[in-house]
Amino acid sequence: MIPKLFSELGLSPELLKAIAKLGFEQAAPIQAAAIPVLMAGKDVVGQSQTGSGKTAAFAIPAIEKTDPRERAVQVLILCPTRELAVQVAEEVHKLAFFKRGIHALPIYGGQSYDRQLIGLRQGAQIIIGTPGRVMDHMERGTLRLENLKMLILDEADVMLNMGFREDIETILKSTPPTRQTVFFSATMPRPIRELIERHSKTPENVRVEQTAMTVPTVEQIYFEVDRRWKIEVLTRLIDVHDLKLVIIFCNTKRMVDELVEHLNTQGYSAEGLHGDMNQAQRDRVMNKFRKSGLEFLVATDVAARGIDVDDIQAVFNYDLPYDVEDYVHRIGRTGR
Repeated sequence: MIPKLFSELGLSPELLKAIAKLGFEQAAPIQAAAIPVLMAGKDVVGQSQTGSGKTAAFAIPAIEKTDPRERAVQVLILCPTRELAVQVAEEVHKLAFFKRGIHALPIYGGQSYDRQLIGLRQGAQIIIGTPGRVMDHMERGTLRLENLKMLILDEADVMLNMGFREDIETILKSTPPTRQTVFFSATMPRPIRELIERHSKTPENVRVEQTAMTVPTVEQIYFEVDRRWKIEVLTRLIDVHDLKLVIIFCNTKRMVDELVEHLNTQGYSAEGLHGDMNQAQRDRVMNKFRKSGLEFLVATDVAARGIDVDDIQAVFNYDLPYDVEDYVHRIGRTGR
């Protein structure tokens, strides 16, 4: 699949601005595949793993289809756990940052009803909730779904495994038949397929194949690290192995800039490479790196295409890429 930039997906200027603020340039494969289909109003069955960028794949079209002038629930996103509901709500909030008048509200068990009632009364249009608490609000009459345009089931297989099947059926039956229905699931067992058959209209399947790819000449090592200690572990590895010519990959422009600043503050010589730089700036950084005037090149995937430098000692995936192919492109730079 040819990589696509978000600017090629026909999104509104406000959303593109929010995506740029988050530092993303290139759409992950699931995003490039799902966003145009969802924007066209079709029902979708998306199959992709956690960490593939699927939240933005459904959140971006959901925000685009929400009318800020209408103070009613227009989008419902069902998640299996409160942790996932909060995580999805945070991402929706960030993506809707420049869309004036759009409010997203997480509702889940364990949080006070009062706080959720205030948000619902104020007219939140995008609700991100767990099935049990969504049902509670529906039964109390505090959550009304007659204006719903889009219903998204995130991690549908996990919700069914957790015993939410009856709740999901009840919720689906309480929504307008005209709604757009979206299922995201890492696996497609029979109960999910039955649910899809009953509650969606000729859905389009969007699946990102995970192709097995390796680079046999490259030694690969990984460390499981708490996010807070990533920089410390990175610098410790650099010092222990006395590395002098290294490429470090990040997923966003913002992370590139932050990491460059951290490394330079700690006395390393680092510069960034990302899509906000013009060609002259990129060439200057690359020439400096090639001539060893620079120890660490911190780059995004978009900027890194076509980097060709001999004698690179190591490649660090500071952020893991969304796509297997990007991972192979990255690590292949040290195997030459």
